[in-house]
Amino acid sequence: MDDLIVTGIAGILAIFAAAAVILFGIVNLLVLELHAISTGDTGFIVATVACVALLCAAYWGTGLWLRGTGRI
Repeated sequence: MDDLIVTGIAGILAIFAAAAVILFGIVNLLVLELHAISTGDTGFIVATVACVALLCAAYWGTGLWLRGTGRI
């Protein structure tokens, strides 16, 4: 096979593997959230919401910083 085809296929497989791992993590988190809701564990729910909000704020802040410095 051509080296370019082998490299492309390896890259596509790596992207699909990463997507599968991320999807598994999201599904696992949703299952944990459902268990926490059913048992009334509000501490876990609040901590998860806070972590998601922190990640969103960091993503938004990075975008604002990149736009402010003229990198995008």
